[in-house]
Amino acid sequence: MLAVGLSTTGWATRASADTVTPLNASQIVADMGAGWNLGNSLEASSNGYPSETAWNNPTVTQAQIDRVRAAGFKTIRIPVSYLNAIGSAPNYTIDAAWLNRIQQVVDYAYNRGMYVVINMHGDGYKSVGGSWLICDAADQTTIKAKYQKVWQQIATRFQAYDQRLILESMNENFDGQYGNPTQPCYSNINSYNQIFVDTVRQAGGNNNSRWLLVPGWNTNIDYTAGDYGFVIPTDNHRSSSIPSNEQRLMISVHYYSPWDFAGEENGTITQWGRARPMRRRSPPGGRRTTWTPS
Repeated sequence: MLAVGLSTTGWATRASADTVTPLNASQIVADMGAGWNLGNSLEASSNGYPSETAWNNPTVTQAQIDRVRAAGFKTIRIPVSYLNAIGSAPNYTIDAAWLNRIQQVVDYAYNRGMYVVINMHGDGYKSVGGSWLICDAADQTTIKAKYQKVWQQIATRFQAYDQRLILESMNENFDGQYGNPTQPCYSNINSYNQIFVDTVRQAGGNNNSRWLLVPGWNTNIDYTAGDYGFVIPTDNHRSSSIPSNEQRLMISVHYYSPWDFAGEENGTITQWGRARPMRRRSPPGGRRTTWTPS
């Protein structure tokens, strides 16, 4: 059941930890089912500021999310950029209108019973104006203080939401050079993840038992699962109701192989993998990728 009331910000509060049975890892993965990514909307930006329609997507609506849910998706990931919507030191206050809009879009899905993942997205991209979460920048002390304050505000805003809201620390953070990870950049990414976990856990409400999602270098599966320096954060501030041998952490990885099928936008390659023996019609010649795993 949802305990509904009015918060000091005017938004409806959400179920408390006492009214929702926590799900373990296998249970929550099964319950989340298939997911859909709301790309190029809340992470879009213009001149260093978040701008929902800057990349030619329409404004997100309840009707749009309802269509996603009707298509069978149970989970939606909402990438979010903050950039220059973050104020100056020492408080680094997020623009209230922007935080309200993020919550409104979250509620489009959450209030329909969906799982929702929100993150910090373009703030770590060197190619984006206003980015600042740069792992090889000189002043890491300032970056980490800002990162902590921003996540403290986000987690506090969503503290009453139950386990159907999952927070993701960042997206594809790396030094901008494609190749093997470098130090100390990877160590800084690990530090960001640890700050994120510690900050969210201590932000009150359901955050002490919430599932948290953390990536490795460039959110790359090989550089996260391989021996390149990824460190899983400690989770020492989680609720005492969580079994001592169970953390509430998920690992985020991206996998784009084969690129000609998963990443190219020209539509030339439409098939990959083994052809089905019972296929009645084969795809047009030359449209199946020749990629094979290494």
